[in-house]
Amino acid sequence: MVPTDPGPNPEGHALETAIGDFLESGSKSGNYRDALERVLTHWRQHLEGRDVETVEQISKRNTARYAKYLSRRVDAGKKPGDEDDISASTAWTYYDYVSAFLSYCVRWEWLEENPAQKGIALDELPPRPTKTSGDQQFWSPKDRKALVRYVDRRAHRAVDEDGLDAFEELRDRALVYVLAYSGVRGGEILSDPRDDRRNGLRWGDVDLENNQLHVLGKSQQEDEEVQLPRQAHPPLERLEHALKPPSSEWPVFATSHAPSLYSNLPDEADPSAGEPLELHRQHGVVPPSLSTNGGRSVLKRLCEDAEIDVDGAYLKPHGARRGVGEAVYREHGAAAAQRVLRHADPRTTSQMYAHIEASELAEETSVVFENE
Repeated sequence: MVPTDPGPNPEGHALETAIGDFLESGSKSGNYRDALERVLTHWRQHLEGRDVETVEQISKRNTARYAKYLSRRVDAGKKPGDEDDISASTAWTYYDYVSAFLSYCVRWEWLEENPAQKGIALDELPPRPTKTSGDQQFWSPKDRKALVRYVDRRAHRAVDEDGLDAFEELRDRALVYVLAYSGVRGGEILSDPRDDRRNGLRWGDVDLENNQLHVLGKSQQEDEEVQLPRQAHPPLERLEHALKPPSSEWPVFATSHAPSLYSNLPDEADPSAGEPLELHRQHGVVPPSLSTNGGRSVLKRLCEDAEIDVDGAYLKPHGARRGVGEAVYREHGAAAAQRVLRHADPRTTSQMYAHIEASELAEETSVVFENE
């Protein structure tokens, strides 16, 4: 997006306007855009308290003051009347958001350099936390099998008892299988209420014949093809048979939240005339998709019921993606994992699975010196 032209202004570019232009540039949306807006608005108010109201007035000194403010929040305890403390990683996230905005200003030649990248400002921040690739959650083969076996038993039991009415159990089973074996991002198949482009995977996006899903990728620029291994086919076919979607626009993972379903129906619909999904069919209305938050809640509940505990947490959607990548990385190498995960930069894949490479190199080095 081309920034708003404020016209002649001897004082410079208004900070509030410049931030608005930055938020509208590129493909920022959803939670990421909301977080950017919240942090940059707070930062702007922090600067305005020191009479900084234009981009041109931003300096190394007031950027360093902001860094010091973040450090104080990291060090602060939660005392009555004080602002809640934040972690060092959160402080760096906030600072990186500000730095990204200032880099945008440099590109538009409103600033000659990015003051947030100067040592005098960076020195005021706490040490940047380091996290090794092995610290990230991965669905291990053991946990993946345990969850898959649980949703299989749960769905089979529900079908025996309720037949085609076992929608929720069949949906949850299909969701687990797609996440566990495809490497897709949760945000690519579930809806995001704050981003109307992410409305959930549709049946028209499922191509079993060619073993792929069509999703709006992370870049949000165009649809991408995601591999759909044969392990995920039967759960999807069984769900489709039970759901009987009347059109390709119906979501694969429709919500089962009754208030959301009933509120989506037209005013003339009689809630007492049938089940909410059936009423959607009768009135030709497409039901809403399960949201990303809803998907996480489903996985949390399934893990609790299956007694699967991962360091006090549950198996998260992105952990499934990392687990797929790890399995492919170990079996076929970094290049194959990069293709499966659709990483534009191979360094992203290498960083994600650096712990595997280090382990393999250690083993190879051990062999070299085994006679010593």
